[in-house]
Parts: sequence; C-alpha cells; structure tokens
Amino acid sequence: AHVGADLKEFRPDPSLAANIKEKYGITGQLVIYVGQLHGGQYAELFIKAASIIIKENKWNVHFMIVGDGYRLEELKRLALELEVGKSFIFAGFILHEKVPAYINAADICVACFEDNDITRCKSPLKIAEYLASGKAIVASNVGEVRSMVGGVGVLTIPGNVDSLAGGIKILLDNKALRDGLGEFARLRAEKEYNWSVTAENILRAY
Repeated sequence: AHVGADLKEFRPDPSLAANIKEKYGITGQLVIYVGQLHGGQYAELFIKAASIIIKENKWNVHFMIVGDGYRLEELKRLALELEVGKSFIFAGFILHEKVPAYINAADICVACFEDNDITRCKSPLKIAEYLASGKAIVASNVGEVRSMVGGVGVLTIPGNVDSLAGGIKILLDNKALRDGLGEFARLRAEKEYNWSVTAENILRAY
C-alpha cells in the first residue's frame, strides 16, 4: 500500500509553468525541492548541493524550495552562509492544489535523504507526484526510493552532497536525458505509483 499520486492533478502540463517562471523571474533551468521543512526532510543537503553548482558558474540555473516548517529560518540562514544569492528561491507554503504548477515549472526535481532508520521506512509522496508530473528526478538511493526512482531517474548516495550535486549536473547538461527520464517517470506512475493501484492492492488484501 505505497503512496501514489492523483494522475489527473499531477500530469505533464507545460502551460502551467509559464506563470511560475514569470513570477520568480526565472529565465534558465529550474531545480526544485518540494517538502515540509522539518527534521526528516534533509533540505540542507539540497542547499549545499545547489551551492556547489552555483559556484561553478557554468549553468543558467535557479534552485527552489517549495514548503514551510519549523526549519525554514535555519535553512535560509544556511543559504546566506553559503552565498547562494539570487539563484536560490524559498517559495514558502504553497497550497497543495498549486503544487502541480511548481513541479511543471521545474526541469529537475530533487528528493534527497540521509540513510537512517526513518528514511529506510519512507515512501515519499513528493516522488510519486514528481513521477506523475513526468519530471527528471534526482533522489537518494535509500529505502522505498530505490524502487520508485530506479531506472527512471538518477539515484545518488544518501547524505552525500557531492553525489547529489553530481546527479543534478548530469541532468543539467543533458536535456534529451531529462526528457527521456520524464517520459519513463510518467509511465511508472501510470503503472504503479497512483492511488488507484494502491486502493486495488488494499481491496485485494481484504
């Protein structure tokens, strides 16, 4: 009974992207992280990886965190310390109905974790929604994430900032790969990671 996405709500729809990019003045590529900013999300790994990429000054790229939580101010301070500047955006709390537009605006979607007892048991909803939106995904190779993303995205070493940055850079450099992985991601959501499949599995068990 894994998590799933609403395939009608979360779907590839480029028409949703324009308003988001215009709102934040994004002209190049966008790498996004969606999630509640509490202790089990590890968004600091995303900020540190973004810092590595931004300082290489090779790509026209913005990074965005969509979400709120008690660690938001701490993460903003980290971003200031790492001098990620105008290339990093904290979108804050977004109504769930508006999240599909933000994901559609992204070129790459990230789900990064450490390897611990919590993450080995996680079945991250954001990954199901990334899959359904047909996005290229970079995620940590831990727990259920391996089954969700393996073969349709880039898996990186849990908790390893250099590995995470490297996975993102691979996709920044290769639009054809991003597009291809996005198509496979949507197919995986249609086949497995949607609520209809989960409901059928539960009913079959009963």
